[in-house]
Amino acid sequence: MGLYPAKGADCFSVFGLKVLPEPTKAKKEKSRMCPFFFCPRLNRYKPKSQDMEYKLDYISRLFSKISHKRTESYVINRLWNKLDDTRIQFVLQQYVLRKEGKYALADVYLPQLKLSVEVNEPYHYGNIEADKIRNAELAEYMEVKHINCYNVVDDKVVDCSLKEVNQRTDVVAAYIKQRIAELGNDFRPWKNTDTLADIQERGYLSVKDEVSLYTIDDIAAVFGTRPKHRGFLRASGVAVPNKPDEVVWWPNTSHRKWENSLQKDGVTITECPRNESERAAHVRQHIGSNEKRIVFLRYTDILGLTSYRFMGVYQMNKEKSVKENKCVWERISETYVLDNKTYKI
Repeated sequence: MGLYPAKGADCFSVFGLKVLPEPTKAKKEKSRMCPFFFCPRLNRYKPKSQDMEYKLDYISRLFSKISHKRTESYVINRLWNKLDDTRIQFVLQQYVLRKEGKYALADVYLPQLKLSVEVNEPYHYGNIEADKIRNAELAEYMEVKHINCYNVVDDKVVDCSLKEVNQRTDVVAAYIKQRIAELGNDFRPWKNTDTLADIQERGYLSVKDEVSLYTIDDIAAVFGTRPKHRGFLRASGVAVPNKPDEVVWWPNTSHRKWENSLQKDGVTITECPRNESERAAHVRQHIGSNEKRIVFLRYTDILGLTSYRFMGVYQMNKEKSVKENKCVWERISETYVLDNKTYKI
């Protein structure tokens, strides 16, 4: 009843469990050679051959993030469970650029269908005109479905019943199922990250496939190489074997010493040292080369899950780089073929 073990390990021993030690560097390296690898981000071993663990992690974080929004949380939970289809991805608070520099956040966005589901609670009724403008602008980018969690009686807003909320949510769920059925084989299931086997079997990388990998070791392995080290730090890129003008690059937009920035259109990446006195020398270092960069951008979603997403093949715009005093990389292809130097869009 008053059991308070003095040490963390004792907490496990009370239940007959054993604390496993943190894997050593050698064990982590060895783990990359088998179907499991150590993932510091999640602090656990994770099977590469399956993506259900990732989806469970993603969905549980997603629902946890909206748990304080009682009505919205209930509706989204019911929608997810009525669909009962792990091929469908839910994205919460999807950023959508509006006119005049404004932006909107879609409640639930289904990227495979380009469909947004808006959960309208009673307070929305007081913002009808503003919501009309917002919804019209959202409709330019995606289809929008609404689930109203209120009724209007004699010009007064009243809460609707649980039965009504369920019925309205189920109507949207049925519509989503219908859309997926109409797409047939063209519907692209939500997947976690690609395995090396997936990419090698296809023989190419494509932005349209939304290719992403968990670690830079996996990125390098796609090209038959390994990440390089600079002392205790890993370099942010590696040369492609037998292709002197090609480099695999995994920029970090929150790097301590480097300012790497991706434009919203995804077509342009700027790179420069945060120390302004070093920028001109950095531009001169690359201005004379014909280097092409195969880019995997380090990406952390709103749920805190990190991966490296393939962004395409980029080449330096030398004129802009000199003018802006920073390396300006522009995408020249959305596809990279692994077995030759052919680029295609």
